[in-house]
Amino acid sequence: MQYKQLWKFYKPMPQIILKINHDTDKIHENNNICCYILESELSDSTINKVISIGKPVLFDGKNAINKINVLGDGIIINIDSRKPLKAQVRPIREKIGTKKIIGTVIDPSRHEAMLASETEPEFVAFRVSEHNFDKAKELIEWYNELFLIQCAVQPETFFSGLKELDVDFLIINSQNFDDFSC
Repeated sequence: MQYKQLWKFYKPMPQIILKINHDTDKIHENNNICCYILESELSDSTINKVISIGKPVLFDGKNAINKINVLGDGIIINIDSRKPLKAQVRPIREKIGTKKIIGTVIDPSRHEAMLASETEPEFVAFRVSEHNFDKAKELIEWYNELFLIQCAVQPETFFSGLKELDVDFLIINSQNFDDFSC
């Protein structure tokens, strides 16, 4: 088999975005971790430990917008499917500007993927579970063919099938990092 034929089977490992939810979560440092998501209610001590690692820090939670103006590199917006998507993203983009990162977390649907991409986030993350895995996998393949915006998954719980998804980033909770076998 020639090199070009082998190349089509090569699938790079997604980079890890590690989510720290509690002050007691272990702060892993690894070359596969490209970014951290911090719950905005974490203590200043935990936030400073993660920032000192030197990788991008995104905030999540009700006080995220206040934290990024002082400390972080961006924000994660968990989209509520019952509300207009653009109305949830645009005011935040206007407030934080274009130099900060926005990641949107959406349900796996083509409609939401299109709307989220129109808001020009740095990445779109799909909520994935074992129950919607097949649908999400198909959607991610479709998304990657049509959109240039980077793609991620945020699983509800950790399960082994996540490694099969063709995504740029995998958002995992700190307690699941060792299970992912990085």
